[in-house]
Amino acid sequence: MIYDTVIIGGGVVGLSILRASLQAGYNAILLERNPHLCNEASGRNSGVICTGVDAPSGSLERALIRDSISRVREFCVEHNVPMRECGSLVCLWPWDEHDNIITDDEDEKKIDDDNTLVTKPGSPDDKLERVLQESLIAGDNATLLSSETVLNLEPSLSSHCRGAVHIPGEIVVDPWLFPLALATHARELGKQSIHGQNIDVIQTGREVVMDSSSFNTEEGIWNLVTRRCEKDSEDVVFQTKSIINSVGVNSDLMQKSASSVVRNINPPTFAARPRRGQYIVYSAPQNEFPTRPIQPVPTERTKGIFVYSTLYNQIVVGPTAKDQSSRTDDEIERSVAKELAAHATRVFDRTMGSSIIQSDTDFDPTIVGEYVGIRPGTSKRDYQIQLHCHANFITVGGIRSTGLSASLGIGRHVVQSLLCSIVSRSEEESTSVQQASPTPLPDVESLVEQYHSRGDGTINVAGHDYRVTHPLTRMGWDARTGIASSGK
Repeated sequence: MIYDTVIIGGGVVGLSILRASLQAGYNAILLERNPHLCNEASGRNSGVICTGVDAPSGSLERALIRDSISRVREFCVEHNVPMRECGSLVCLWPWDEHDNIITDDEDEKKIDDDNTLVTKPGSPDDKLERVLQESLIAGDNATLLSSETVLNLEPSLSSHCRGAVHIPGEIVVDPWLFPLALATHARELGKQSIHGQNIDVIQTGREVVMDSSSFNTEEGIWNLVTRRCEKDSEDVVFQTKSIINSVGVNSDLMQKSASSVVRNINPPTFAARPRRGQYIVYSAPQNEFPTRPIQPVPTERTKGIFVYSTLYNQIVVGPTAKDQSSRTDDEIERSVAKELAAHATRVFDRTMGSSIIQSDTDFDPTIVGEYVGIRPGTSKRDYQIQLHCHANFITVGGIRSTGLSASLGIGRHVVQSLLCSIVSRSEEESTSVQQASPTPLPDVESLVEQYHSRGDGTINVAGHDYRVTHPLTRMGWDARTGIASSGK
């Protein structure tokens, strides 16, 4: 079989592109080198779907987040993905009053020139006003709240809050069930689009060997060499009209490897800059957790450390933002854990520890777990979604920390704006997939019961086994709290 496209990378972005490709009638398949989906950045995010306020005005990132956020509620309802439509609060705290914040459009050019955000000092009121104005520019019906209003909305917070901007469009979801819904729908669509052949459109544990692959420029066909991760496995060649490189933090390396094979592919103009985000997760006292994500005023580097509750009523503190050279180092750093605990202590005005070891002075028995995510940042401020039309090769890189938020928009953009320009479809082919309503995910209650009865960290949905790779989902299901206690 000659596929229309092969998507490399089984995170939330790759899965969204696969689903969008199949919805458009393309014969598509996804290859993931890990044995399970969402095993890297997509399995270590926050689960907060943002509205693009901190993305540069006029950027592709903001546009795709806005497109995604316009459809994400309908997606969650249709696929039975749990969500909390709560908005978020960008709070100003005394310890943040002298920091600089993101500027608006008048300094946008400096972002393009040196890839840094220009900042301006201002009074505390100016800082919240700037967040408000940027939110309105991004398309949110944001409002400025007094400190009294904030405390009425979120009584668990410290009274030191100086005020906040309420961004109503932001949503908390289960960060693993969202991509699971993409995967199950893609497999459902794949049964229709692969012309009756018994082919799974998602293949895990299969690594692409780009150095051994080739592209026939006359026929416009790739011979993509892959091999199983097991030793002594034979190579398998996939023939495809196009390739979509969606391998996250390694997208620059994948494009570089492809450019060494096919001269029509330019070497990457961006370089990976992995940024580690560390989190601590606490069990919450009865009804003493914030309903809305609590964000600080963003700085030129980062959105800052969030404090929020999951759908499982557990308190998450994080992420931090530390640049590193390693693309894989996700070890917990004790000094960073102390930083997170200190931030939580100030936000809640009660002592919160940073260690699960009883002999430590910072021991806290309410800690449920910790994790680190490696975000696929690059040397550029905006997304790096590039089409190499003479080699039928698309790179989807630089998605940094907003892959979950923008995933639906990225999928639609890549397929409808890029893939369609290099792989043509007849009208009959483009309408061959029946757009029937997808089969929704089972209720959380039944999934949790299955997860516990199996005891191996997996569940089965529609005949396929899936490992629960996201720690926030695992921690909630292990504790059976929040929606895991009732399935509602």
